[in-house]
Amino acid sequence: MDTALIVACISGVVALTSVGLSGWTQLQVTKREGQGKERANIAELDQRYLTPLRYYARALSHRLEEIQEKLRVPEQEREMREWFKRIKDQVTRDSKDPDYRAWCYYVGIFSLSTLYYTCSYFYYAREIRFRRPFSESRPSYGEKLDTCLMRVTDSFSGIDGIWDVSQEVIGERFASNGSAMTYAQMCGEHEADDLFRRAPFIRPADFYWINLGVEQSLRIKDSLDKLIVFLDHNDPQTYDRHRQRPESSSDLGQQGPPASVYGS
Repeated sequence: MDTALIVACISGVVALTSVGLSGWTQLQVTKREGQGKERANIAELDQRYLTPLRYYARALSHRLEEIQEKLRVPEQEREMREWFKRIKDQVTRDSKDPDYRAWCYYVGIFSLSTLYYTCSYFYYAREIRFRRPFSESRPSYGEKLDTCLMRVTDSFSGIDGIWDVSQEVIGERFASNGSAMTYAQMCGEHEADDLFRRAPFIRPADFYWINLGVEQSLRIKDSLDKLIVFLDHNDPQTYDRHRQRPESSSDLGQQGPPASVYGS
């Protein structure tokens, strides 16, 4: 065989091998970049949605434990329910308290912080159920999380509870500039001239004033604790590893429509 032909064949094989190796290397680089973007996106979703949800679920669970202790002592129960009645009267204007602002930060802080934890939880739970941040990148995780959130919704509901639609409205109206209200903003809303700004707080104030008993508080706490256990023991980064990766990293964490379903 001609020497030149042999050299040409070898050169061709080397060139093809180099092209193949280069393509494979680029594919691995692209794959790693995609996985890195996915991890960063999941971490961002975790921080935005799960961190505050976990915080307020845990705060509300602990507060319900304190409420249960008060409900078992008649004198403490009467005092606590009067605190919530005072909130209700302020919101409905049945009896407007000129010292309400100071009361919010002193005697009334137990009842008002309870209301704040409750409304904050409803806000972050609604954010997840409405926007579905994990539906594309971690669908199984999102479905399990939604099941846990629905369990909490049901534990609050009932004819004497905070109805599921009320929870939705409270969560929506508790927004301020794209985030949950601060404690001070919530207390300020109780003094607003516009009844539509005060109205979302009527049902939760009524619930804690009149309706909540030991049995339902135990059910709510149990559902919150199960949610907390799920959040603490399941990392969305690894929960859906068995699922095929999305073809486009731009599809990760796609959210639902941001428009309000109850108006602005």
